[in-house]
Amino acid sequence: MNKSLFFEFIEKWFPSLSKIVEKVNGKRNGKLTYLHKEMLRKEYSVDQKWESASVDTTFVAADIVALDSPLPLKKRDAIAAANGKLPKIGMKMRLGEEQINNINLMKARGGSHEQIVNKLVNDTLKCVTGIDERLEACFLQALSTGVTLVTDENNVGAGIRVDYKYKDTNKFGVAVAWGGANFTPISDLKKVIAAADGDVSLVMLSRVKYDQMRQSQEAKELAANNAGIIVLDNSKLPVPLPNAFDAAFKAETGCDIKVVDRKVKIETDGKVTNINPWEDKYVVLLPSEQVGALVYGTLAEETNPVKQVDYTKANEYTLVSKFSKNDPLQEFTSAQAIVLPVIENVDQIYQIDTTKVEA
Repeated sequence: MNKSLFFEFIEKWFPSLSKIVEKVNGKRNGKLTYLHKEMLRKEYSVDQKWESASVDTTFVAADIVALDSPLPLKKRDAIAAANGKLPKIGMKMRLGEEQINNINLMKARGGSHEQIVNKLVNDTLKCVTGIDERLEACFLQALSTGVTLVTDENNVGAGIRVDYKYKDTNKFGVAVAWGGANFTPISDLKKVIAAADGDVSLVMLSRVKYDQMRQSQEAKELAANNAGIIVLDNSKLPVPLPNAFDAAFKAETGCDIKVVDRKVKIETDGKVTNINPWEDKYVVLLPSEQVGALVYGTLAEETNPVKQVDYTKANEYTLVSKFSKNDPLQEFTSAQAIVLPVIENVDQIYQIDTTKVEA
């Protein structure tokens, strides 16, 4: 490995990379791009392991005993845990001889410093954003299903399956499959909210299921009643607009709704495809928007840097490096991280399978 071919440009913006990334990937059109950054706290792991503990807590009344009498012993809470080793996630981009010549031509023809830097920053942003995109995909898949698949950077095409052990007792079906004739999504949700006994304040679901719910007769009647409209038998009611429906649902259940409408681009063997990481059939009910931690560790290369490689941190967990090689001449940019989204307190997470009909 050799030093970057464009070190005179890199040294000026590399130290401020974290601010550049934050500006680009923070919010777009006023919307937060990454739910995993909103719903997970950051937590450093010294031993590069993760653990998701869940405590099955039951509060019982204390006993009244006579003076000078011993206190009766109560059973302790049951603790279940999922754990494992943090995976390494990474992405690399390459500038070949043609791209290097193009940048050199820009320099020779008096191209501005800003234009050349933009060319060089582009690969860096792609690598850093690639890690964020992968984490978002893992997080949304994990939260909707309780299980996620993390691609192993060291084995192309292989993956690490992470199971957060959602409780079977917190998994529910529906009276009628959503989208079918006479389905009752509001009743299905209220049943689970009641079973949660006050633990639920947020309902998360896909855009498809949200629109299905709004189109149900129950949703139409709920929104109409909340607006003070008298509903008669066989009344033909319009599909409520999202704001009106959300307000009615909040008034009826005390819960907010968060719609997940997020695609992630995945590249395999040079082919880019869009995936929907949130499993469409599931609706998840949560006690709050804070559902766990983004657990990260320290990379070996961070504590043992290679001499001719230029390094910087894009955030707490992503290490970015730039270097060159010859025969043929190439400039590389890589980003890597040891990190995993971890769902915690799964005993307070409830899941509805909108395709599973319960007797």
